[in-house]
Amino acid sequence: MRTRVKTGKLRIILAGGGNELESQLLDAYFARWIGKSGKMLYLPIALRQADVSFDNCYTWIRSVFAPLSIGTISMWTDLNQHNASELDTFDSIYIGGGNTFSLFAELLETGFSGALHEYATQGRAIYGGSAGAVILGRDLLTVEHMDSNNVGLSLRNGLDLVDGHAVWVHYTPQDDRLIHRYLRLNNIPVLAIPEQSGVVLEENELLPIGRVPVYRFEGKTKEKVL
Repeated sequence: MRTRVKTGKLRIILAGGGNELESQLLDAYFARWIGKSGKMLYLPIALRQADVSFDNCYTWIRSVFAPLSIGTISMWTDLNQHNASELDTFDSIYIGGGNTFSLFAELLETGFSGALHEYATQGRAIYGGSAGAVILGRDLLTVEHMDSNNVGLSLRNGLDLVDGHAVWVHYTPQDDRLIHRYLRLNNIPVLAIPEQSGVVLEENELLPIGRVPVYRFEGKTKEKVL
């Protein structure tokens, strides 16, 4: 039996942060949502502080989705050059990984945080990979052990689109101690997603997809998401 959640008409994919081989099943699921004639917006802005070429990012996203018959992919690298109303021209949004705090700071500063929330609640397809997945959850502090807050972001709340759960990415069993500490301090349930897996939120269900289990932590309990 699949795990029931309160998602309304959301269509969201949360990826744990794996490479293109590890995310193949999730990518194919997303491509089915988009359809061959659909338009995707790719946001790699979480990598702004990294030594990564945005041109290489576009080459990568094309290499992933062109074989899945998604031919129309636009990339925005600076939200200050765009208006939130432009999101209406896209059938899907892919939010890539990088630094979670830098990503959310830019979304807040440009007003795109609210626009993304509205986009999602309209039932339009969103894919969050690593940092992109974390910001779709309730709380950003699930990454404080690995992401530096160099931008001085004081707000910790994410978009809260995952039925009140915070999202823990790049999960391994060695993270259990950190997750239980997080739970003691914050009392927010956690979805822990390994790099080899992800979850799909659709029609009030949370479906795990991948090679290894996804776990849900709450209080002192840890349970496999089925």
